[in-house]
Amino acid sequence: MKRNTDPEFVGLQKIKDRQKEQLELFEKWASETQWNKFHTSHYDWWMFPIDEPSSYGYAYVVYEGDIQELKKDDGYIKNYLRGVELLALSWGWDLKKREHIPNPMPDQKWQEWPIRLYKASKSLKLFDFEEQFESMRIYARDLIEKDEDMTYRERDLGFLFK
Repeated sequence: MKRNTDPEFVGLQKIKDRQKEQLELFEKWASETQWNKFHTSHYDWWMFPIDEPSSYGYAYVVYEGDIQELKKDDGYIKNYLRGVELLALSWGWDLKKREHIPNPMPDQKWQEWPIRLYKASKSLKLFDFEEQFESMRIYARDLIEKDEDMTYRERDLGFLFK
């Protein structure tokens, strides 16, 4: 099973630690209805790790072996799924009901960050959370149907949601 052995890799414990710290911020922002903080902060690398390098290089890249190891940590997975739920709420999306939330706050809306939707969704797919991935796919398709652009740095990310 492939694992990240790149010298840039921060390691699984660092990913867990960063995720826990970030989730505490997510919870604070949500409780204070500061949804704009979700849209202006950076966190996708450690909150929703994927198997592709980013602006951090290979620091937060996870492969199948890394994912299997992370999935053994119940606390990590609980935090991971809560993070996805709160991210979706920041866009005005109810992950469990697979629908827009009624009466969202002004900042609870799509903020034209297709890369964040892509990373969170791809991470769900890699971690085998099919129900949550399907909810995000429904959300993405809704955005695409409304002519929202899924391009990031000249790359169409909409392919993940077809």
